[in-house]
Amino acid sequence: MGETAYHPFCELAPRNDGRNGRARRQVFVMETSDDKLERRLYSHDLAPLPKEMDLIFKTTPDQVVRPNYAQEVAQMMAKAKATRKPIVPRGAGTWGLGGSVPVKGGYVLDMTAMNKIVAIDEKNLIVVAQPGITWKALSEALDAKGLFLPCYPSSAPSATLGGWIGTGGTGIGAYKHGSAGDIIRDLEVVLPTGEIIHTGDKYVPANGGGPNLNWLFVGSEGILGVITEVTLAVLPKPDVQRAAAYSFDDLSQLTPAIRKLSRSDVMPMHIMFGDRAHFEYLRAIGKDAPDVGCMVTCSLTGGKESVDLDERILDEIMTSSGAKKMPSEVAEHEWSERSYEFRVREMGIGAIPGEILVPIEGFDKTLEETRKLVQKMKLKGPVIGTVADRNTVMLMPYYLTDEHNFFRSTAAMGFGKKLGDIAFENGGRPVGLGLFFAGNLDRYRGKEGAELVRKLKDLIDPDGIMNPGKVVETGTRFGISLPAAFMNFGMNMMAGMKRLMPRDKVGEKELSKLKK
Repeated sequence: MGETAYHPFCELAPRNDGRNGRARRQVFVMETSDDKLERRLYSHDLAPLPKEMDLIFKTTPDQVVRPNYAQEVAQMMAKAKATRKPIVPRGAGTWGLGGSVPVKGGYVLDMTAMNKIVAIDEKNLIVVAQPGITWKALSEALDAKGLFLPCYPSSAPSATLGGWIGTGGTGIGAYKHGSAGDIIRDLEVVLPTGEIIHTGDKYVPANGGGPNLNWLFVGSEGILGVITEVTLAVLPKPDVQRAAAYSFDDLSQLTPAIRKLSRSDVMPMHIMFGDRAHFEYLRAIGKDAPDVGCMVTCSLTGGKESVDLDERILDEIMTSSGAKKMPSEVAEHEWSERSYEFRVREMGIGAIPGEILVPIEGFDKTLEETRKLVQKMKLKGPVIGTVADRNTVMLMPYYLTDEHNFFRSTAAMGFGKKLGDIAFENGGRPVGLGLFFAGNLDRYRGKEGAELVRKLKDLIDPDGIMNPGKVVETGTRFGISLPAAFMNFGMNMMAGMKRLMPRDKVGEKELSKLKK
């Protein structure tokens, strides 16, 4: 698309050519683009971002660069330092908090060209891959070898390894096997100084050898370095993987069942749920979805006998809590759709997800307050979610908005702020910081902990080139940071504006056809 150039860069360190013993410099060819339209495509992520935001943030990069090797990333670090321009790493852009969107222009590193599997080690149960490969492609390659990814994001068909690790990685499989950080053996990372480091050991966990550097980069949202290689622990493929689904009259009835399940010996690989509004929208756009008040789907893995036993216990837990077991074909269909929660975007509108983590004991109150928030802000707000671990529910309400209407789409952004407040009040927190919620860092880590994070950022990135304006501050194109209180005030104002506007009619036409 547009004008794409291929520029040579020289390797930072000399390499021996193996013939006459003399060192030579290796030349790499790295794809770059200065085309205005192509650069504009990198000015947003999953969530729509009104162009008026350019008054505050320089969201269009000066150049898009697609590296192929870690050495090329190191070259770009040197160039960024010399030109005093930021480096913004980017995967597939499937996140919605602006983490991969420039604040001050600079260079966007599109890591999707680094999409190779380096090695699948069946003896040691590890896979080594580049960060730009999608989780789906990696999973399919492992499946062909009889191996299995313990956890991966729901956006696996498009989400990249590096992107999901950088944003924290709680997804499919987390209930049984832990999150992304739990399966990482080693990361190759290019630091803002240009140094290339390895954070762990390829074959064994990184515990007991000082601070675990793997976890330093998990959830760091690209502010500390660029991941250029990932080593993950994998598992033998289970003999059986079976889905079981159960319907309730309303999502609020789910809590007792989840509480019983989380205190039992049954360990589903994954637990996901959706409410009536979610399934109504799916049917409205012509998808195969059940007519239920709420449905929870569990994926069971293991040997046949153990899965059979787990399903019997699961049946008893769910039915004793008021659920009705759905036919197996419904369960399998729902499982096959696990990566497509936001199909409603096929209406041609914006579907922006919120993500919060709350303890199971706070789920009922959180759900009630979320529903009230959706009504007050006059939004369309279906609710989906997962059970992240034995004590944590991830709630993902999403709202529908006309992203082409500046005032409505901007005002609706206040929903994320209000949703995060609900999570904090009920013992949980929002998921991620990115560009718009960097002011939450002190609430996440406490004043002293947040200050330590800022000091680590300054230590590792002394020139401030690595994805600035995110996580530790809300930066602007003018080189000044917006105070957290200012951002929170602005988000609350947006929410207030939305409450004064007429009720959204987004999706009503499709729903009315369904009811007829």
